[in-house]
Amino acid sequence: LQREDGSFPPGRNGVYDEPETPVRTTSHWLTTLSKVYEITGDEVFAEAAHDAADYLLSDEARPHGYTFHSRNAEGKDKCDGLVGQAAPIRALARAGSALERPELLEVAADVFSLHPFDSRLGLWQRVEIDGTPLSFDRTLNHQLTFAASSANLSDHGVGTDRIKDFLDRLADTMRLHSDGLIKHYVRPSPLDVLQTVLTSPTHWNLLLNEFVFHYYSRSSKRRTKELGYHPVNLRSLARLKEAFPQHFVWESPPVNDAVGFVDSDRYAGPDGVMDISSGSMTPGIHTAYALLVLDTRRSAEVRKWLRRDIEQRFDFDQDLLIANATDVNFQASTIYNVTTLPDISIKLG
Repeated sequence: LQREDGSFPPGRNGVYDEPETPVRTTSHWLTTLSKVYEITGDEVFAEAAHDAADYLLSDEARPHGYTFHSRNAEGKDKCDGLVGQAAPIRALARAGSALERPELLEVAADVFSLHPFDSRLGLWQRVEIDGTPLSFDRTLNHQLTFAASSANLSDHGVGTDRIKDFLDRLADTMRLHSDGLIKHYVRPSPLDVLQTVLTSPTHWNLLLNEFVFHYYSRSSKRRTKELGYHPVNLRSLARLKEAFPQHFVWESPPVNDAVGFVDSDRYAGPDGVMDISSGSMTPGIHTAYALLVLDTRRSAEVRKWLRRDIEQRFDFDQDLLIANATDVNFQASTIYNVTTLPDISIKLG
């Protein structure tokens, strides 16, 4: 699949069908290639990883030397919020160690550090590809994904304080429905929002967020979307717990209730998370990883979730994760999600 410039075919942002650049898919494949090279030591994977990393360092991927150019959707930012930056940050940090290329780590750290962080709200702002600071990213899975993907940098002394501050506020900003389903939008304390807007009027959209949050909390259509993103959020929580295992948030009711929602019929039953088109393209893999890290008592369930994903989504004729895909190129690249798992034997069929 890899092209001459080192990139991989771009996706269409899943069910949203928005044109993306090759940045996110190339980042995902770079993460996979780095892991495969670590396992095998085979130089063919190192060469492919070097080429993918070189593409991410190119002027095409980062045209102004600020954030990565991740999408070309009309009327929307080209950085693709925080989520468009999370993938290259994670991939370059991982590849920097695997390939012994410190400049990859430096670029990942630079892009992470470009994003303003408000410790009172516990939220990051978006930054456009020309370096212009934009508003806070109000989508919770974007904030979580950005923090989790940047956790690799904490091993190198970068971003630790900001991520800890993010976790300090997470029990307040992450809101749940009564059954444990994580809501799509963040909701910081209204008092903190008001103080922020009074200090920086450009962040007035945080006041709009308060209205939108309540409106969508009553939407059944939004609950279906939130169900699709629940595995994404659990995956990020698990990665953050691995990086910061002693943080107090892991014993908080919101995290425990979110993990407990996996037991519900709405999550695991018919028309549950495995059948939602939006959100996670690998809900079984995400759920398996989350249970391994967030609730070790449930390790017996891990194989079940992995098997469901592989049986439904892996094409054994083409050896790619492309079965039942709404976005073939992007889903294929999400095989990187297995790189966080330990060795696990499963029986198919």
